[in-house]
Amino acid sequence: MGFSQGGWITLSTVERGAIEQASENKFRAAAAFYPLCNPIRGPMTVPTLIIIGESDDWIAAGACRTLAAGQDDLGISRPKSEGAPIKLIIYPGAYHAFDISSLQTPVTYFGHHLEFNKSATDQSTDALHEFLRSMVGDRP
Repeated sequence: MGFSQGGWITLSTVERGAIEQASENKFRAAAAFYPLCNPIRGPMTVPTLIIIGESDDWIAAGACRTLAAGQDDLGISRPKSEGAPIKLIIYPGAYHAFDISSLQTPVTYFGHHLEFNKSATDQSTDALHEFLRSMVGDRP
């Protein structure tokens, strides 16, 4: 699991390719919050959850839509049956770093709007728990 650039690294480690193939230990699932989706071409080797805000002006939600739809920025599609499923959740009105409670007062950082969104945070927490339970089951 990763957030922002860590989310991009998370996707990179489970995307079919050199990084995933070089890893001796494999993941069972992956979750990425507001990751950079543009460089990822897929397919994913494990079920993957991507969570992003629609209003994110740092990371484009559209690029994550394209990835989840099995396309790339050139409009080239791969068969939906190729690779593991990607579940994409986009929260309307949520910006980059929507889950960081210290951003109750919005800030501009490197020209990008950052703002806490309690509703998106609560929903994403529930979605993450549900996704992980479906992948690895409940743990005592």
